[in-house]
Amino acid sequence: MKKCLSVLLSAVLCLLLCVPAFAVLGEGYYTTLPTIYLQGQGDWIAAEKGNIKSERLDEFEIPDGYIGDAAKALIPPLLKGLTLNQWQEWEDEFVARVLPLVEKVALDENGEASNGSGPVWHTSTGNRRNNDGVFDMNSYVISYDWRLDPCATADEVQDYIEKIKASTGAEKVNLIGRSIGASVVLAYLAEYGMADIETVILYCPSFYGMEAVGRLFAGKLDIDPQAISRFLDFYVNSGELGDSDAQLYALLKDVVAVMAKSGQLNLTAKLLERIYEKVWRDVYPRLLVKMYGSMPSFWSLVGDDDYAEAKAAVFAGQEETYKGLIEKIDNFHYNVLVPSTQMIKAFADNGEKVQIVLKYGVPMIPTNDLANEQTDMLTSVYSASPDATCSTLTGTLAQSYIDALADKRFLSPDRQIDASTCLLPEHTWFIKNVGHRDMPDSITALFEAIYEFDGNMTVFDSEQFPQYLFFDEATQQMSPLTEDNMVSETEQDWNMSFFARLVRMFRLLGELIRNWLKEKL
Repeated sequence: MKKCLSVLLSAVLCLLLCVPAFAVLGEGYYTTLPTIYLQGQGDWIAAEKGNIKSERLDEFEIPDGYIGDAAKALIPPLLKGLTLNQWQEWEDEFVARVLPLVEKVALDENGEASNGSGPVWHTSTGNRRNNDGVFDMNSYVISYDWRLDPCATADEVQDYIEKIKASTGAEKVNLIGRSIGASVVLAYLAEYGMADIETVILYCPSFYGMEAVGRLFAGKLDIDPQAISRFLDFYVNSGELGDSDAQLYALLKDVVAVMAKSGQLNLTAKLLERIYEKVWRDVYPRLLVKMYGSMPSFWSLVGDDDYAEAKAAVFAGQEETYKGLIEKIDNFHYNVLVPSTQMIKAFADNGEKVQIVLKYGVPMIPTNDLANEQTDMLTSVYSASPDATCSTLTGTLAQSYIDALADKRFLSPDRQIDASTCLLPEHTWFIKNVGHRDMPDSITALFEAIYEFDGNMTVFDSEQFPQYLFFDEATQQMSPLTEDNMVSETEQDWNMSFFARLVRMFRLLGELIRNWLKEKL
């Protein structure tokens, strides 16, 4: 049962927390100015701030025997709910089972870490130029509590910048914000502007919200079996599950694809949606406010389309208790996120160096209505660009649209994105076939090129780094997107017919059986 509604309530957020804790930039890349990097969920959160020996709170360990015990406790009230439409007993048991696993990392009713928890690392503020007079891009990875209000963290960033300038003698610094780190950068720019910043890169931002979080907070669920299959295809092909059982995983994705195409997953999806619809309104105010819903940082990822519904769902009946937290998230939402596109456009129009780097061609986590949109797994291209014109994940832009384009320079080679409509057409890069959570070293080379360019680099200034790039999982390298590489291995899976996948499924099954027999004989 844990593997059922646990997914519906918190899998998206758990996946967010699976961002490698120390996903720093690639090594061997240097800049002439200090480069300050704000990760997403960077530092681990320790029970005692600054004490690496204290308990880590943001890692969730399932105790031995937990799943079996939970199933025994949850199945009887689940059956009672399905047959008698009486769900209270199941809701109580579910909250009691899940909450102890996740509540340790939560903040208090004001969105503060009142229990003394926090990040463990101390951020370097010294002059870290090497003998060549340049800085490694990992010299100034700022340590911050990624759970807290981005506006408060922005004040820490300004203080840090002043210390770096004093120690290095630099008049300005470069700035990178990734995911939640991009929210912090937006809060920083709204408060302090670009006076101390030479070039800012917003990496995987969410101007209109990270929809995977926003939809979940608002209680919106949409399970599409085809979307589950597409997601699994990408997840297996990207190597997320490791190589030790690669053959088994290859079989698994084909089994799921065949079940999805034949309609065998439809009843399961409908059952999960039915259960969810019955219980989420009672579970949310008891569960989410005791975990990710207590964190202003996650609220910074909730877009305007979902914000009002999300607040009503998460804080239902507890608005006065969480008044302090609500004030923080309202301040960021209405004073930073909503006007963020106008702010960035104003900086760009004033000649400031603002660049956006995002990813696409990756299926959204299959729990919402964006399952066939262009995303990086968590955020849509439309939100991250923002306003780029996109095809569906498995389609292309209409030929009539393409024919009507006066300027086709911003059209992707795969005809899936037109960047001419986005916020900063000449300063937005799109990387295909790599997910939101991944940080391959080759992307750092793009950052270095942007920072070291003599002027304000555009998507037309480098043959190595044009507007559209392709990431190859096999080589872990990035190259210009072309007609030769624009169809990924995952897209090839999506384009296979039902019969072709059925044949491959049986072939893989036969290989597994033969290998098993060889080991036994």
